[in-house]
Amino acid sequence: MTKVKKNKLALWTASLCAFGMVMGLVACAPQAATDDKADQKNESKTEKVETPAADKFGVVVAESWKDIYPDQYKTYMENEANSPDSGKHNYLELYPALNTMYKGYAFALGYDEASSHVYSLKSVKETPRTIKKEQLAGCITCKTPQFTAMVNEKGEGVYKEKFNDMIGQFTEPISCYNCHENDPSQVKLTHSYWVNSLGKAANDDKAAPLGAQACGQCHNEYYFDGETKATTNPYTGLDQMTPDAILAYYDERNFKDWEHADTLAPMLKVQHPEFETIYGGKQTTMAKNGYSCGDCHMGTVEGENGEYTSHNWTSPLENKQLLENDCNSCHKDLKKQVADWQAEEETRVTAISEKIEALTKGIAEKYADEIAAMKAAKEAGAEVPAASEELASLQKIQRNAQFYWDFVMVENSEGAHNPTLTFETLDKAEKAVDEGLAKLA
Repeated sequence: MTKVKKNKLALWTASLCAFGMVMGLVACAPQAATDDKADQKNESKTEKVETPAADKFGVVVAESWKDIYPDQYKTYMENEANSPDSGKHNYLELYPALNTMYKGYAFALGYDEASSHVYSLKSVKETPRTIKKEQLAGCITCKTPQFTAMVNEKGEGVYKEKFNDMIGQFTEPISCYNCHENDPSQVKLTHSYWVNSLGKAANDDKAAPLGAQACGQCHNEYYFDGETKATTNPYTGLDQMTPDAILAYYDERNFKDWEHADTLAPMLKVQHPEFETIYGGKQTTMAKNGYSCGDCHMGTVEGENGEYTSHNWTSPLENKQLLENDCNSCHKDLKKQVADWQAEEETRVTAISEKIEALTKGIAEKYADEIAAMKAAKEAGAEVPAASEELASLQKIQRNAQFYWDFVMVENSEGAHNPTLTFETLDKAEKAVDEGLAKLA
C-alpha cells in the first residue's frame, strides 16, 4: 500500500527539473532574481550600515539584523509555523521496514520528519539518535552557525569532541550567518568542507548558482571521516555527485557507516542529497538553465520598502504568482505533474523497502550460524572469521540495494527535483534486491 509523507515537502516540493517539456528552453529561464541577488533590491539602502555586534563565536545572530532587514527577518520567523508540533511523521512507523533496514544504527532509534531551519538545534537535541546513543560533535555540523564558526576558527579537531559536551553552548539555529556570514548583502559559503568538495565549481556562479551552492552546504550527502571524524563529502566536483560515483567512492575506501545488526553487512546511510540530485552529474534541465533553489523556494514579495526575497522557505506549489508567471511557461499543470511523480516514487519506495526488508531477514536466517560465530568472535575480542563467499556476496547486494533506495527516500522532493534520476536509481535498487532474493531462493 502506498504511504504518503504528507508534510515532508514543506520546503522541497519543487520541480527543479523540467523533463519532457514541450516548450523551447528559451522560455525556461529564471524570471525572478536568484536568491543571491534578489535581496540587493531593497538592501542597497543598508549597504553602509554598521554591522551589529557578534556573539562569542563571531556570529551576528538573526535577531540582531531585525531592525536593519525587517522584511527578511519577519519572513524568516514565519518558519516557526513548521514546528515539531505541527503533525510530523515518525518514519519508523510510516515505513515499518526501516526498523529492519536501519537495525544497529542510530536511525533505528528515532527518525522523525524534519521541522524548519529555526528548530534545527531543538530537533538535534531532542532526537533519540543523540539522547539514546553517544555521538560526536559532527552531528552539530548543520544545526547552528556557531559550530560552523568554531570549526573555521579552531580546525577539524573540534569534530572529535563529544556531542553532549558541546551542544549546550550553542543557542542560534540555522540563520543568516550560514549563507551570508556577517554580511547579508552577499551570499557566502561558510562551510570549508563544502568548498573543498565543490572543487572548481566553488563560488563559480556559472557552474552552479551561488545561492544554490549556499543551500547545498547542508542539503547534501556527507559522512564522518573514519580518522578525523570531520564532516566530509564523498566527491570532489559536480561530475562526481552521482549515486554511482558516490557508491564507488565509499567502496574504494572500504567505508561503512555501520555493520547491520542482523547480517553484519557493511552499510551506508545516505543523508539528504538535494544538491547532488539537481546539480550533480548531468544536471537537471532547470539547473542547466540557471535556476537556483531560491527561485522556487524563496518568493519575491512586495513590501513597504519595495521588493525583497522572502526568507520563509516554502513549496513553489504554494506560490500562485510563481506558478502563473514562471512555471506555467513550460508546465501545463505543474501541480498535477509533481503529484504524479511523487505518487509513482512513493509506490516504488514502499514496495522496494519491503523487498529489502525481506532480503535482510532472509540473509540473517539462512546464514544464522555463520553470523553468530562472527559475532561471538568479535565480542570475545578474537579474530573475526571472514564471511563465506556466498554471505559476502549477499552482504554486498544488501549494501548496494539499500544505498540506492536510501538515496531516493531521503531526498526531500519525493522525485520532483529530478524524476529521471529518481527512477533510474530506484531501478538499480530494485535490480540489486531482486538479485539477492533470487540467490536466497
